[in-house]
Amino acid sequence: MIMTLAPPQSRFTPDDVLRLEDEGLYELVDGKLVKKEMSSLATRTAAIIATRLVNFTESSKSGDAVYTEPSFQCFAHDPDLTRRPDVALIVAGRLALVPEEGHIAIAPDLAVEVISPNDKIYEFDEKLVDYQRAKISLVWEVNPRLRFVRIHHLNGNSSRLDETGTLTGGPVLPGFSILVSELFPPVVDAKP
Repeated sequence: MIMTLAPPQSRFTPDDVLRLEDEGLYELVDGKLVKKEMSSLATRTAAIIATRLVNFTESSKSGDAVYTEPSFQCFAHDPDLTRRPDVALIVAGRLALVPEEGHIAIAPDLAVEVISPNDKIYEFDEKLVDYQRAKISLVWEVNPRLRFVRIHHLNGNSSRLDETGTLTGGPVLPGFSILVSELFPPVVDAKP
């Protein structure tokens, strides 16, 4: 009996990203699955940011929606590209365009990427270019290890705030203001 093995799948699709969600969270870049792996510190930081944003949207009654690790397929330059920011926000007036299931086909108004030690700078830069091409108004690059936030605007300008700075939501989240230090878990002294 001759056994033949099926050739490995060389190109994945956005449907594969959804199908594999029980096995882990993936992005789809150039037809390849890229597994999202976050450090414990990055995961905690993303949870704090999401909580701060939800608290603001609820107290301001804006109706804006906050998502944690949603999958976006909103890239005209590469229709199969699927990105998954750690936290995203879509303003209330655009929520009717968000499906109950599947990939979100519109760009978020705010994307938050929390940096983990295993993240490569060139991969983040590629993601940032994709976000700019998708016309995402505001991207927060959050580094919990070095405790700073870099703010990227659609026009290409960026600025950096250390933990003593105040982060605002600009035109995306009018009225949102928080000390950068409040986005990070408290520093724990590891010494006994």
